[in-house]
Amino acid sequence: MYSLAKELAGRMKAIMQIETEIAEAKIDQQAEEIILGMEERRSALINSVTRDELMVIQTVMNVGRSERGYRYHFNSEDVEIINLPIELNEHELMQKYSYYLIHKTKEELAYGIEYHTLVSSFLKEGIEILKL
Repeated sequence: MYSLAKELAGRMKAIMQIETEIAEAKIDQQAEEIILGMEERRSALINSVTRDELMVIQTVMNVGRSERGYRYHFNSEDVEIINLPIELNEHELMQKYSYYLIHKTKEELAYGIEYHTLVSSFLKEGIEILKL
């Protein structure tokens, strides 16, 4: 599974890039059609992969979400990432965080990635932790 994650690193970075473009377009208040086109491109990218590839992408997101500590500052929008020591190797992390995903269908996995609001931050952390 880890070797497939290494192969998919480019695709995960492409998803993050599109999300960055969407966020910038919203900040610049670009036309709704432009933003909708970017969101459709992101959706097409997510839905163009196989179930196994979606499972790997979701696993990387799970690693990114769960293997770091977060401190939320309630008086502001800031979230501080606390770098906790990671005791498992990359293969063990992939095994641990993919355990329940084997029961999900391709559609469930795609939906979970497509409509999650923090895909980029979780993927970024997961890619860093797994050294992809």
